[in-house]
Amino acid sequence: MIDLSNHLERKKLVLQMQADIDKFSKEEFEEDPRTHLGASIIGHDCQAYAWNVFRWLKFEEFSGRMYRLFNRGHEEEKRFVRWLVGIGFEVREFDPVTKKQYRILGAKGHFGGSLDAMMKPPERYNIPVDHIIWLGEFKTHNEKSFAKLAGPKPHYTQIDAPGARAGGQGVQKSKPQHYRQMCSYGRAYSFTWGLYCAVNKETDELYFEIVELDWNQADDLFRKAESIVFSQVRPSKIAMTETFFDCKYCTFAGLCHRDEMPTKNCRSCKYAFPVEDANWHCQHPQHNAIIPREVIIEGCNLWSRIA
Repeated sequence: MIDLSNHLERKKLVLQMQADIDKFSKEEFEEDPRTHLGASIIGHDCQAYAWNVFRWLKFEEFSGRMYRLFNRGHEEEKRFVRWLVGIGFEVREFDPVTKKQYRILGAKGHFGGSLDAMMKPPERYNIPVDHIIWLGEFKTHNEKSFAKLAGPKPHYTQIDAPGARAGGQGVQKSKPQHYRQMCSYGRAYSFTWGLYCAVNKETDELYFEIVELDWNQADDLFRKAESIVFSQVRPSKIAMTETFFDCKYCTFAGLCHRDEMPTKNCRSCKYAFPVEDANWHCQHPQHNAIIPREVIIEGCNLWSRIA
């Protein structure tokens, strides 16, 4: 029986509670590996990174704290919708037919993504009729990332004023991957404008930016997605040495620079090839058939590394 009058036992108890919550968070929020190449990934500067993710060469492992952070990002989407609806926006998150998020698809179903929202600003903003429907994208940032996006933190007496920050780089320069993701969605649904909505997790400051979406850039991304999906050879790495900043902290650094052995599964096998309807085909002479989806995660005794 714990003695609550003993401060050491109280400390031990709360540490155990935190460890239990971390364990619960991993079990509660952990998701199966993504089966498609996501629109959030295709805009990454390193093509090898996107290919490594798509081919399941290594599964990233996260702590309970990180899973809670990811979950917070999902929860923030609901808050943005509530705020925008509260000021008169019409916001649609789900397809009325499928009852699911609006999606984009490409590369025979192996590339895709889900839109955060479609929205219509209130009439009082006097938006031209041909630009009245916008794409909405909701993101969370820490202070360092938010400062790069919106500008340095203002004096504490100004922090509550809208637009108090100035001198930020904006989404296209500070978060090009986010902007490319928006362009992909915009091209698929014929949006020319998008509303980028960001919140600072440390101060709850908001940043909004209306951006013109580049369909040509989106077309390049769809072509890039097809190139990555159907390549049986790893594309070019962003750098040739592991000391390069983006490589130094990358999950796949060992695979790209130290010939680390990839995780065994069908997608990391040289005999597997992506085909129609997001399926995978095994080209080994003993199989030569569509791989059952429940088998892909395990692989078989004929597995041979692709990279």
